[in-house]
Amino acid sequence: MLELDQDHIANVFYNLIENSLKYSRRLPVIKIDLRYEQAFVKISIEDNGIGIPTACQDRVFDNFFRVPTGDLHDVKGFGMGLSYVASIVRMHHGEISVSSRLGEGSVFTICLPFK
Repeated sequence: MLELDQDHIANVFYNLIENSLKYSRRLPVIKIDLRYEQAFVKISIEDNGIGIPTACQDRVFDNFFRVPTGDLHDVKGFGMGLSYVASIVRMHHGEISVSSRLGEGSVFTICLPFK
């Protein structure tokens, strides 16, 4: 059993899936995996998008951070979505991480503790 704020958790998944769609230059493929571990549930959202440079992965959850793309930003935004996602996950006593490779896609993994 999990104790969650339904609206905020729905927004977390909406944001991650929307990012997977926005940051894809080909037909998007999104895989969602849910696993039960001993004390938590682990949810992974994997895509085949443009990926995130290794040097930026530690900062993607920072407020207002956007991966640098020079003077051209194909996708508009303020750099607040992943910060919001991380805040909501932490408010639920969970953890979020990202693993990504440029040109291959990203995997965002959320771990939420059981009640």
